[in-house]
Amino acid sequence: MVKGLTLKNNAQATQAVKLLSRVFHKENNLRYKTPVEKKAQRRKLVKPLLDAFYRFIEGIAYPMHKLKDAVKNALKLKDRVYQIFEIGELPLSNNSVEQSIRPSTIIRKNSLFAKSTAGAEANAIFYTIVQTAKLNNLDVFIIWMSSNIWN
Repeated sequence: MVKGLTLKNNAQATQAVKLLSRVFHKENNLRYKTPVEKKAQRRKLVKPLLDAFYRFIEGIAYPMHKLKDAVKNALKLKDRVYQIFEIGELPLSNNSVEQSIRPSTIIRKNSLFAKSTAGAEANAIFYTIVQTAKLNNLDVFIIWMSSNIWN
């Protein structure tokens, strides 16, 4: 299901979502050991599905509202997307990157509500330490509970 979109079975947006979901499903089920193998499998299994998706959205005569924006964006990024067939290491989606930067976005937004500049800086330092610990597979809660700096 796509947020903000009422999907009807015969709607063009629904058909586009279904076509694109097949691309992601096939990509997620690829089995490979090297980027070269991944690239070859993508060309054989994913490319026909992605081609079908782009043929479909290019054939939508007069998209309206959000569909118009989505089609325009997808067509604008087509060359970038097709680079996955040339470079096996490229991910199909940037969701993992988006998820990895989410904490810093939340920190930035939380810092807006600090009562002073010094408080915002202290928050930034604290969150930096927490994120660094997480990146090093350390349990932040245990570190926090065992430290004496909070007493």
